[in-house]
Amino acid sequence: MTVDLTVDRAAVPPAPPHGNPAADAWYAVPDDAGVMVFTEDGYLSLLEIYSASSEPIASWPEPLFLKR
Repeated sequence: MTVDLTVDRAAVPPAPPHGNPAADAWYAVPDDAGVMVFTEDGYLSLLEIYSASSEPIASWPEPLFLKR
């Protein structure tokens, strides 16, 4: 599941350049899911949740299960 992010580039300056994903973590429940945040030109651009199992992610897991 992917969410495109839009940032008002006139409101804030870009972050320093770095690789993608900018951040990633996994979920304890379900134990086969993870989340990644991507940037483009120094601004948040994409939030993606993925599954390592054959079952696709149908809804966002609870944030309290997020592990970094």
